[in-house]
Amino acid sequence: MKNLGKIIIYYGKGEGKTSAALGRAIRMAGYGKRVIILEFMKGRKSGEYRFLDKVKKRNIFPIEINLGGPKFFLKEEKDYFIHQKKAKKLFSLAEEIILKKKCDLLVLDEILYALKFKLIKEKELLDLLKKRKRTDIILTGGPLSRDLKKIADQITKLDKVKHYFDKEKRTIKGLDF
Repeated sequence: MKNLGKIIIYYGKGEGKTSAALGRAIRMAGYGKRVIILEFMKGRKSGEYRFLDKVKKRNIFPIEINLGGPKFFLKEEKDYFIHQKKAKKLFSLAEEIILKKKCDLLVLDEILYALKFKLIKEKELLDLLKKRKRTDIILTGGPLSRDLKKIADQITKLDKVKHYFDKEKRTIKGLDF
């Protein structure tokens, strides 16, 4: 099919994957394009979420953002099923968005980590990407499989060189979340 939407991937162990995806989302919205962001494994309102929520309320940009994870990280086995349930629900929403052509750009933030932790299946994601038609899709997280590398139109790898967290063992509101 001609004019398929682009598949753009930001992955790696470094920071900036979500920020890069959100920068692209803001750029698209600036041109009046419809943007939907689905955040896998994230249930807390980060600074980006708070900002976009304020923007949405003022009807400045057509960006919709959905948190699809619990408010806690997947650290223990007992947390797996709640994370999986929420990831599957968000993935179903992604399917609906693509099939009903609800946006021009769909950001699937941290979906590569949802794959890594087996919250959703890679084959399901690959099948979904093939149904995108003209919808551009951004995937973030890590690591990246060979099949996703093949289907992607653009891939950017972000690797950490140095981070103050390694020394200080703390995150900073506004800089990190």
